[in-house]
Amino acid sequence: MTTLSEARLGAGGRDTSFFVDILTQNASGSWVLCLPSRLKPYQDELELLLGRAFAGRPRCQENLELAQQLTLNWCISKCRKQGISLEECLSDD
Repeated sequence: MTTLSEARLGAGGRDTSFFVDILTQNASGSWVLCLPSRLKPYQDELELLLGRAFAGRPRCQENLELAQQLTLNWCISKCRKQGISLEECLSDD
């Protein structure tokens, strides 16, 4: 499984910290998704998954990091199902 720490380094050791930017928290504490264009049609699916996984849990930093990891794993899985690499998917934006 790719972790956020590994994803930040990316292939060839380049910084890919934009993975964390896919799911952020705004000033009011709400989570905000910013998916690559190829994954936007599936955003409802990810929102439902996150809603189920974090229902009734506080919007703390630890849960945000867990949600970011879940989001990264979901993105990797969805890209594989489409037959493309995560890098290809992200490079389209």
